[in-house]
Amino acid sequence: MKFVCDAMLGKLAKYLRILGLDAEYSKDLKILKQYIGQPDPPYLLTRTTKKVAYERTIFLRSDKVRVQLLEIREIIRPFIDPDKIMNRCIECNVELMDVEKKHIEQKVPEFVFHRYGQFRECPRCEKVYWEGSHTTGMTLLVNEIMETKAGKTGNAG
Repeated sequence: MKFVCDAMLGKLAKYLRILGLDAEYSKDLKILKQYIGQPDPPYLLTRTTKKVAYERTIFLRSDKVRVQLLEIREIIRPFIDPDKIMNRCIECNVELMDVEKKHIEQKVPEFVFHRYGQFRECPRCEKVYWEGSHTTGMTLLVNEIMETKAGKTGNAG
């Protein structure tokens, strides 16, 4: 599933990408025309108060990204694949590729190069990613989003 975030939701687009979701960020909603008539058009996420003539529009109330994620939790949860979390470039929205450590030495700080063993790289912008200290916070956020209202995930059994 694809999501389109309007000009007011750039940070949300980045968080959706961290969750492994295809999240396009656009300042021009005319791009939605390309999805008309498609069998599974993307959701438009917006905070605008103007009327938007797009069938799959979701209006968000909060200006805080964590609350926004909780507002759309029921919509995004079915599309989150645990194997794809932290697998997209937060800038380009492109899936990351594994890269050999020896190829990124000049692209990361020296202490990062020596401390971490696995790296991923965006094939478009060449930004390098590694599993640093931020991973713990992201894991907590993912767990919060994946919780059901009853506080449980999965089926009882």
